[in-house]
Amino acid sequence: MLLRIPILRLPSARARALFLGILMAWLTGPSHALDIRISDTRESNFYLDALRTVLDKTGIDYTLIYTAHPVSSQKRKIQQVRRKEIDLIYAGTSPELENTLRPIRFPVTRGLVGQRLFIINQRFQKDYEAVWSLDDLMAFVCIQGIGWGDNQVLTNYNLRLIEKLYDDIFDILNRGNPHYFPRSVIEVFAELKDKQAEFPNLAVEQKLVLTYPSALFFFVHPDNNTLAHALEEGFRLSYEDGTYPDFFYNHPLIRSSLEQAKLDSRTHLAISNPFVSEATRAILPRYWHQ
Repeated sequence: MLLRIPILRLPSARARALFLGILMAWLTGPSHALDIRISDTRESNFYLDALRTVLDKTGIDYTLIYTAHPVSSQKRKIQQVRRKEIDLIYAGTSPELENTLRPIRFPVTRGLVGQRLFIINQRFQKDYEAVWSLDDLMAFVCIQGIGWGDNQVLTNYNLRLIEKLYDDIFDILNRGNPHYFPRSVIEVFAELKDKQAEFPNLAVEQKLVLTYPSALFFFVHPDNNTLAHALEEGFRLSYEDGTYPDFFYNHPLIRSSLEQAKLDSRTHLAISNPFVSEATRAILPRYWHQ
C-alpha cells in the first residue's frame, strides 16, 4: 500500500522571524497598562510622588493624565470618581468616604496628617506658651474651613470652633485675632511660606502640637479592581523592601517639615477620633509614623 505523507510547507525565515517577534512582544509586553486620570495640574507634589513610587514598584506600564478640573473641591472630586470622570483622588478618610469610594488602606502620610501645628498671629505666642492641657486650649477658638472633615473631630471634643472661607482665615488672623488655625505638620510650613508676603503677622505657633488618629488614603471607584490591586501590591512591595519609608522620610517636604516642627520638643495635646473606621484602626503599626 502506498503511504501518502503530506508535505508541510514551512514559512520563510523572514515570516518566521516576524511571527516570533509578535509572539514575544505579546508574551513580554505590558499586560497591565494603565491610564490614570487625576484632577491635578501639578506634575510634582508629595502625593503624586508617592503615587509614582508605589506604581513604579509594580513594574506596570502606566500614564498619569492630568484632567481639566484643577481647582475642584473634594466633594466634587469624589463625584468625579463616582462618575468615572477621573480614576483616583487622595483625601483624608472617614467612614462615609470609605463607603462611597474604595480606599487603598495604606496611610500615604503615615498618619502625620493627624499631627496638627497652629498658624497664629505671632503677637499671641506668649499667650499660647501658657497652654499645657486641652482645658487650657479651650480658652482659645479654633478657626477652620467651612465643612472640613476634621471639624467634627474637634467639636466632638468640645473645642470651640468657628468656620470661615479658607482665604479669609489668613486675613482674620493677620488682622490681630487670637484664634488658631490647625494645619498638618506636612503642610503648615510650606503653606505659611506661600502666604507670608501677604500676611506678614502670621507664624507657626512654637510650643504645641494637637494630635488625633487620622489617615489620608488614595481612593478609587469601587469597581476599579485593576487600579486598586496595582496600588495595594505596590504599597505591599515597597514596604517589604523599605522603598516607601525611604522615599517618605527623604522626600524634601517631609524631611523639611519634620526638621522645622521639632515634634519631640513640643507639648502634645491628644484627642480621640471616633470617626475613624475599625478597618483603619486595624492597620498595622509598621505603616504609621512612630
